[in-house]
Amino acid sequence: MSRAEKRVAIRLDVIADIIRYLNEDEQLQEIFGRPVSRSLIIAADDNDLRIEEGGGKKITKKESEIFLEVLNKAIKNCTG
Repeated sequence: MSRAEKRVAIRLDVIADIIRYLNEDEQLQEIFGRPVSRSLIIAADDNDLRIEEGGGKKITKKESEIFLEVLNKAIKNCTG
């Protein structure tokens, strides 16, 4: 497998749109505070990029489910 096949790329404008979507979500504001993005990280694991909770707050299973639901909607809406 070539080096290029192991790379993952995402345009910065798409990242900015996803961050904006997450910051504006009221459910996530209740869980993480404002701005939501201050509590999140982008983690890279080999060729896999993930947006995750940054460890600043212990969230419940229900809050984690809400976060994943909103994150999936953000990705779908922003990558269209």
